[in-house]
Amino acid sequence: MTDTSSPRLSRLIRDTEGFLLPLTEVADDVAVARVEFGFDLPAASTEPSAAALTAPRTAPLSAARATPRTASTPEAADYGSLNGTVVLVTEPVRSPAGLDSVLTDYAGAAALVVPPGTHSHLGDGADLRGSAGRAPVLLERSPHVTWSEILVHLRQLIEGATSALAWPDVDDLSALAAVIAETTGASITIEDPASRVLAHANLGDELDEIRRETILSGAIPDWRIAELEESGFLDTIRRSTDVVERPAEGTSPARSVIALRSEGELIGTIWAAYPAEVDPEPLREVLRDAARAALPVMLRTLRRSPFEKRIRREALGGILAGSADLGPSATLLSLPFSGSFCVLAFTEVAPDREPVLRFHLRAAFADAVLAHVSSAGALHAGHSSVPVGPADVSMGRSGTGERVHLAALVQMSEPMNAEQVRDHVIAALRRSLPKSETLCFGVGTPVDRLDAVHRSWTEAAYVVDAVQAVTEAGPGADDEDVDPTPQKNSGTRASPSTHGRIVGATIRDVAARVVGLQVADTLLAADERVIGGGPGPADGRAPTGQRAQAGAGVLGPAQALAAHDSQHNGSLLETLRVYFATVGNSAEASRRLHVHTNSLRHRLGRIEEITGLSTAEPAERLWLELSVLAHDRS
Repeated sequence: MTDTSSPRLSRLIRDTEGFLLPLTEVADDVAVARVEFGFDLPAASTEPSAAALTAPRTAPLSAARATPRTASTPEAADYGSLNGTVVLVTEPVRSPAGLDSVLTDYAGAAALVVPPGTHSHLGDGADLRGSAGRAPVLLERSPHVTWSEILVHLRQLIEGATSALAWPDVDDLSALAAVIAETTGASITIEDPASRVLAHANLGDELDEIRRETILSGAIPDWRIAELEESGFLDTIRRSTDVVERPAEGTSPARSVIALRSEGELIGTIWAAYPAEVDPEPLREVLRDAARAALPVMLRTLRRSPFEKRIRREALGGILAGSADLGPSATLLSLPFSGSFCVLAFTEVAPDREPVLRFHLRAAFADAVLAHVSSAGALHAGHSSVPVGPADVSMGRSGTGERVHLAALVQMSEPMNAEQVRDHVIAALRRSLPKSETLCFGVGTPVDRLDAVHRSWTEAAYVVDAVQAVTEAGPGADDEDVDPTPQKNSGTRASPSTHGRIVGATIRDVAARVVGLQVADTLLAADERVIGGGPGPADGRAPTGQRAQAGAGVLGPAQALAAHDSQHNGSLLETLRVYFATVGNSAEASRRLHVHTNSLRHRLGRIEEITGLSTAEPAERLWLELSVLAHDRS
């Protein structure tokens, strides 16, 4: 039932999706024998030939370098043994000529893995024939994985594919489990080293209790693991390189198990539970073949798992940042350059809720890509076309944390406006989120091109920050201004004490608050570039003969008040915040602060002493208000 052979290049490319980006077509699907770094290959002999020694040296060096190198020229590397080899070319490719040189150097190889960015030098005249005509297939390493990860992954895939099942090609563990079950008549479970179920296939409706509990819980029950450990059965599996059998026990059927190994390391197991009428002898042979067939699929499953989130996060981050080169990221995420796109920015989502959120968003739209993205990292791309965002400032600001949102890039089958997207998301999430859970999100304006997605993200990040500020508002909030979305559209009215609501908003819903955040970010950026910010006076008092704000930028007054409050357990900064929120209405501010109006006047006087600024002077009052705004954003 086995067909021992080397893996084909097309299969290797398929198994490395997301790690390697194909640049040229596979014309001749050659067998892959090995993977090597280019610098590990034997170099060509440096001894010049007799013809070279006697040839007149009249040609200029540039002309000599422009001459294509072949296996017959002394400059060419003698790589006669490159047939079936995948070469990892780590030296950077900086020009079309450099790419031609690499292709010539490694002519005869099955494929070349070149550094990220090489595709920009491919040009219109690139040979797309792949390995036909001795031209290697070009694969570009994803910038989101390392050379070492690529080397290990490719070598393990080759090791696992040297002997494969002569059954229909399987691309995932569930399909493999189904093939084994149909072939043997046994019920199959494929597990990882921690006894978690990765795939299963049942034959018939009858399940023994152990198997039922295993499938329902997604792992072998703890009591069963303890029992198998005590009997030494699991230890036997870990040490064995062949099928291990356990006879039937009462209502529990017989089981045959084989370990999956890569370079001696245990990476999983295949369990077969079968009734008495199944002959265990043919089953043993099938499991041996199944272990070899499962190895590349298991390696891909296990190795992609740690990288998957990182790859998708960084690829999505590149798109959200407005990267000038969207090709690799779009390929990794299978996104077209033209379509209907919209970005959603969510507040922090519990790890166990994220898969549910992803599921419902993908069900609600044509596609959805989710990743936790720092708004600082995503927007700080250095592109003049990207508006100043929450992150452009915080990236350059020391001592402040980055704002991290769960970003969702949704692709719509039919164009929608932002309000329609908001309502569609709310309707979809209401079916899944617990009633006690509060979730806030912002919707960016939809766009029709992938290279415009960064604008939708910038807007969504601002909107969700504005929504979150409303839902988390403290005593300084205006109780009448706590609903970021019109109730008639979404029915998501929130209040400072509200829990269990889905609160979504567009730029129209919270325009004024977004403008305030943008102003704060602009001021903070100006502080960082021109003045450098810096803490307020250590003792909370204005220096003698000098105002506290001098040399400290817009943040100076608020920082001075914050320092005073910290040292004296005071609340001057909060007093100023509430005073501005009530538009200078002393009676209302006193009520919200639960103090007498005389106490409020005393506090305002103390604020003037510390900052050197008066709330009665329009220009100074504006400075104080902007300082508080920027401080709350910092």
